Amino acid sequence: MKWNAKLWRQSQEQFKDFIGPLVAGLGRSERRQAGVSYVEGLLLPGQRKSIGPMAERLGVDGQQLQQFVTDSPWDEQEIWRRIAQEVVPSLEPIEAWVVDETGWLKQGQHSVGVSPQYCGAVGKKANCQVSVEVVVSDGWVAAPVAGRLYLPQSWAEDGARRAKAGVSPEVVFQTKLEIALDLIRQTLGHGVPRAPVLADSAYGDSTDFREALRALRCEFFLQVSGVGHKAWSEPVVTESKTKRYHVAASTPPARTLAEIAAGFKVADWKACRWKAADGHTRQTRLAWHRVYLRHNMRKAEGRPEEAWLVVDWPAGDAEPYHYYLAHF
Repeated sequence: MKWNAKLWRQSQEQFKDFIGPLVAGLGRSERRQAGVSYVEGLLLPGQRKSIGPMAERLGVDGQQLQQFVTDSPWDEQEIWRRIAQEVVPSLEPIEAWVVDETGWLKQGQHSVGVSPQYCGAVGKKANCQVSVEVVVSDGWVAAPVAGRLYLPQSWAEDGARRAKAGVSPEVVFQTKLEIALDLIRQTLGHGVPRAPVLADSAYGDSTDFREALRALRCEFFLQVSGVGHKAWSEPVVTESKTKRYHVAASTPPARTLAEIAAGFKVADWKACRWKAADGHTRQTRLAWHRVYLRHNMRKAEGRPEEAWLVVDWPAGDAEPYHYYLAHF
């Protein structure tokens, strides 16, 4: 459905009922009103979403919106907590948590965190800001429950640039993986019901990320590279040598996930069909097998990481569409 001014007018009363409880934690009444106006400005039709054009479309004082964005003291954690309280119950039962990134193309160098970096909006490296987010979904509707702007290392280590942009001294450099795990812990702390964590290979390829999810008692279904991981398709016997564990000498060599998938039998593949958002029916083949990843063998007291390898390989294609590692 294409958003337009008519649909917005029809939804205004519903919007007020929805946004009221979320901004209640902002404090003073003028701050709450500015918060509502700012969200309205973002949702209203119009290409330019800077303060001036939004204030003009809304018919409000632009200074009030500017102060809300740049100087008004309010706690973002309180907003996320209220989203968990007010929005998440309407989506239950939750089917999945999704870890993802959003990039905004930006001109200039002064916006906090702006840098030449990968931008999903254009599918390549570009001058942009990037946020890491956790979204929950019931399978039909998705809602963000946590998010944080990524501050590139070039920003984090530039004191003068940080001070000019108003970045708090408490903010330190974190990788996107570290931010994602912080957001997952935050979301758990807000009482959002657990569900399998989904993410692309930027997160799934990280052994540390998967280990952290297991420690948090989170199930996961993560896209991974088919050639970046080696594993055994059967349990292996390990033995300790010089305070490190090794597989027994008789163990066959570990194989890449792509090599394991190439050895699946015809009977292993199951046809899968579903209706996509555009109304068209899609189809593929899925196969899965327990695997024992070699990564942890590099660590003292290590054991192979046990997970399900799930492969999406459409019939007739020369290679799989995606590989996944799953833990349930």
